[in-house]
Amino acid sequence: MDAASAIVLTVVLIALVAMLCYVAFAKEKKTLHYLFITIIIELIVWNTAVLGGKYVAADPGLSVFVDNFAYFGAAFVPVTMLLLGLAYQKSFKGFSKAYGLLFVFPVITMVVIFTNDFHHLFYLSYTPGVGYVQGPYFVFYALYSYACLFTGMGLLCYTAIKTSGVLSLQALLNVAAALIPTVTNICYTLHVPGFYVYTTPVAFTITVLLYIVSLFRFGFLKTVPIATQTVINRISDCFVVIDRELRMLDCNESFTRQFYDRSNAQKKAKLDDLLIGMGLSADQVVSVRWNTAVAFESGRLQTADLAVETGEGPLFYTVEYTPLSESLSYPALVLLFKDVTQHVLDLQALRDNQDILLERERLASLGQMIGGIAHNLKSPILAISGGIDQVQWLVSEYRDSVGDQEVTDDDHREIARDMDEWLAKMKIQLSYMSDIISTVKGQAAQFSEDSSHPFTVGEVLKRTQILMQHSLVKGGCTLETEVNVNREQVVFGDVNSLVQILDNVIDNAIHAYNGDGGTIKLNVEPVEDGVRFSVSDQGAGIAPDVQKLLFKEMTTTRGKHGTGLGLYMSYSTVKGMFRGSMWFETQPGAGTTFFIQIPLAGKRG
Repeated sequence: MDAASAIVLTVVLIALVAMLCYVAFAKEKKTLHYLFITIIIELIVWNTAVLGGKYVAADPGLSVFVDNFAYFGAAFVPVTMLLLGLAYQKSFKGFSKAYGLLFVFPVITMVVIFTNDFHHLFYLSYTPGVGYVQGPYFVFYALYSYACLFTGMGLLCYTAIKTSGVLSLQALLNVAAALIPTVTNICYTLHVPGFYVYTTPVAFTITVLLYIVSLFRFGFLKTVPIATQTVINRISDCFVVIDRELRMLDCNESFTRQFYDRSNAQKKAKLDDLLIGMGLSADQVVSVRWNTAVAFESGRLQTADLAVETGEGPLFYTVEYTPLSESLSYPALVLLFKDVTQHVLDLQALRDNQDILLERERLASLGQMIGGIAHNLKSPILAISGGIDQVQWLVSEYRDSVGDQEVTDDDHREIARDMDEWLAKMKIQLSYMSDIISTVKGQAAQFSEDSSHPFTVGEVLKRTQILMQHSLVKGGCTLETEVNVNREQVVFGDVNSLVQILDNVIDNAIHAYNGDGGTIKLNVEPVEDGVRFSVSDQGAGIAPDVQKLLFKEMTTTRGKHGTGLGLYMSYSTVKGMFRGSMWFETQPGAGTTFFIQIPLAGKRG
């Protein structure tokens, strides 16, 4: 070995030590880091042995020993390289017995090399500094080493190409890193002129250096792309990655299966072309571009709904725009299309069924109110009828008094005053009848109609009192109302729905007394950003087995006399329409209180 070769090996050793320090001092080391450290140590031993052979060439015995020791690197580096490829592709977590078997052959090789003088299996003849004649075992050693080397390098190249593209710088670095030691080792093994014993370890050192560059530039050891890609491909939701130029960098198999025929999904395709190919309208394309821009600029997850028209009907997606950060920038964005089509269809079917059930409940409630309405109207009608009789009598009396000298002006004033009093009484009764008619008309409105408007607490209480009057009298109950808020306090929503909810709860309270009658308390109290209605009774309470099902299923507190639909729909209406909450407190044998809390106008979530 000449002086130039010694200088090259010395420089290589220094570079290897620097690379070892670089990788060894990395924070949060993973399996890949330790495999890299192992390869570097093996190369240090290999290069040291080759360099040492220069200085012991005068001693044939020692020279053979040092040369044999160089095979520690030559025999183990290919196996470690194979493990590196497996780790990068399959998320290799650590050693197992199966992986440990890979090192059996290198260990046997070292034993064969150091005992070659007894059997000549590795070398038939070997002269340091001159050359050697291969033995029969050398062929098995070479085949095993090349198999490990080609497999490991192939996996590393496949990983880089799969994740970055064939012509990406990362892929080119990995391919070059694989080819340099492979070609060098083959040429040395075949005795190609110009390739010496030290060229192979030097070539492997260059390979490690290229991988270090890949590590520094592309985060080579920070990810496990193939394993990640495998997981992504198994996700049923569609997955697309785009860059800041709005070009598609990658997508998963679900996306290609779902949209390939229509969008002709290809890497580097423009986002607009991709979306139009998916069947999106111009407005939808603009919306997706807007959400994409917001996600890039804010660096935060954005979520939006999207409907895609197909020949078999619309597909509904929830699209998540997730920025991928690198340092302080966001060079790429993940668009995850979560298919919610079945959820939307199920929800629509549920709403349709809910509308039918609610309409049936409303009609049943109206049927129950007929008797109460008739009773409520009978009293004002009788009062008005009596008032008309009195006014007619006063009119007759007034007519008879015309021209009568005995009737004084004071008598005329008294007759007029009596007529005014009776007319005022009839006006009150007519106003009461108007309230009844307006309330009943509102309750008879279809639930599907959008009737959300501001209304006052006082309006709710008045309508509730009118509609429940007959049921309270029939059940022998008294409704005590305590209002601790301004009756003019405004609430937003459907006043008829809230009245229906209170009617249902009050009706349950009446039934809680089992016909024995009692007091029902309706309290209205202010809460933070809202108002709370509570209806309390001192009846039988709710059984424990019913409590856990209440609001969750159509479970009734009335036994065979109820369907459970009223409370179930009341809870749904409070949550869905008013964005409020509904709950209860009960004690068997002591009574129950239902709470309905809704936000005020302008405070809804």
